[in-house]
Amino acid sequence: MTPRVYDRLAAGVSVALLLILAAGTYFLAQFSLRDTGPAVARALTHDPDYFVEDLVFTRINTQGDPVFRVSATRMLHYPDDQSSDFERPVLVSLDPEKPRVTVRADRGSTSADGKETVLTGNVVLVRDAGANEPAMTIRTESATVYSETEVARTDQPVRIERGDSVLTGVGMEFNNAARSLRVDSRVQLTWQPPPPTR
Repeated sequence: MTPRVYDRLAAGVSVALLLILAAGTYFLAQFSLRDTGPAVARALTHDPDYFVEDLVFTRINTQGDPVFRVSATRMLHYPDDQSSDFERPVLVSLDPEKPRVTVRADRGSTSADGKETVLTGNVVLVRDAGANEPAMTIRTESATVYSETEVARTDQPVRIERGDSVLTGVGMEFNNAARSLRVDSRVQLTWQPPPPTR
């Protein structure tokens, strides 16, 4: 093989290798462009994205006065619906014009806007005594509290202790704003008259 033929053969092989390399690079570039489109958003699941322990937060009104306080030993927040779960929640009304109402439970779950809280397990609602009325305690296994309207509702059996009197039934609505209480069915009352005034 003459040097001239050898040089032509080497040049031809080099050009062929460069063409193969260029074609491979072009193919890889096109393949990678298909995978670099907009990222697909990961579907949100009902798994907590953060938690808080020993929390206390207070809701204030438009005048800046505290009206409602919530505390709990632990809170879990869920990103899919912005709801929160609580362990050992305690809800307290802070309106100085009304007797204080405190609600405790084993567990709680609140909506994203915080207006509705579902309490379950050993729910106890206590309204402090007022000027002309004794303290009242309501016990049930689950209740829904609406913080803005100061209403608590349940369709479960309830036991209501007001002073020395006891009322039991199934289903209840307690409206702290209107200072009213309604028991829906199977009502039984053991009434003790108040002691005579001297």
